[in-house]
Amino acid sequence: MANVFSERIAHLNRNAGKTYQEMAVDCDFQRSVTWWNKVRWNEIKVPPEPGLYPHLARALEVPERRVAEMVAEQWCGVTPNDSVPKHLRHLVAVLRGVDPDDLPVLVDLAQLLSEKRGTQRLLKAFEPRLNAEWDEWQNLPEDELDERIKRLTGSADE
Repeated sequence: MANVFSERIAHLNRNAGKTYQEMAVDCDFQRSVTWWNKVRWNEIKVPPEPGLYPHLARALEVPERRVAEMVAEQWCGVTPNDSVPKHLRHLVAVLRGVDPDDLPVLVDLAQLLSEKRGTQRLLKAFEPRLNAEWDEWQNLPEDELDERIKRLTGSADE
């Protein structure tokens, strides 16, 4: 079974600097600091009851539906029956609350981020070659460098 609930707590603690005390406050002390710590370290064997999901959602900074999914996955071994990759499940849960009129903006944003990632991969793949060519260009005599620049920019006729 995946420990997605515990992993979310660890993520907030490690990456966002959110303490177990803050999590307890955010859930109106429906769960203690000790409980948050024990869940983080997979020491709680009984899942939280559904009545706590709204409180836990605030503390975990996810929609209530995502809390239900994480509880089902961690304590019951049941994962959402869909093809959404694990790293996007939180995003999908958040997107359910988006106004349909705002979806085109989100699609454009996701496309830009995807293209950025693709460009970064492409640059990384070409990095050794680019570095080698950069080294070569840096050692060219000035007149040869000027000639290459003219050819590349299409200004060789000038």
